[in-house]
Amino acid sequence: ASGVESNRQKPKGQDQGGLVLETRAARVPSGIAGFPAMSQDMKAYLGASAFIQSDHPEIVELAKSITAKRTNAMDAATAICDWVYKKLKKEASPGVPSAVEVLHTRRGDCNEHTYLFVALARAAGIPASAKIGVVYSDTYEAFCYHAWPAVYAGDWVEMDPTFGQTLVDASHVAFIEGEFAEQMALAQMVGRLNIAVLEQERR
Repeated sequence: ASGVESNRQKPKGQDQGGLVLETRAARVPSGIAGFPAMSQDMKAYLGASAFIQSDHPEIVELAKSITAKRTNAMDAATAICDWVYKKLKKEASPGVPSAVEVLHTRRGDCNEHTYLFVALARAAGIPASAKIGVVYSDTYEAFCYHAWPAVYAGDWVEMDPTFGQTLVDASHVAFIEGEFAEQMALAQMVGRLNIAVLEQERR
């Protein structure tokens, strides 16, 4: 679940020198995983890092509290998404995101929402990562820089605790997966991207 290609986003060749991507909204996996995840294959998506402190006692305690009555990874991740969406004040934050700091301040932009979500998910035993790309903004009528998490719940599922989407819509276009260094590199690139919707299927 890294880079441009994922289970909801497929490269479809090139058009006028640019990359053509087909995206769709995220879906609930047909076979939902339990938690905590025990597979060694998922170890990289369960560990703590400098900014995603999933082993911090406060993070661990809160993760247990939020997911206490949940019986599978999808329900648990949905509960975490709802909690982060409802508890964090939405505001621009120019600093380096840190899950523990966000837990204390209860505010931030998409980066802060994503880091806290990923830390809580990993603390609960749900593999999680940060997606970095763009999303369509009705306010600006354009695609803007955005970050959101993905969790493994039988398959990779992308959620958006900043917007309150437990399943992201098709306007979320991921370019990379990673943390602060990758985010800064992409943020500098976004202003130079030229993105156009070639075709849209309405349901």
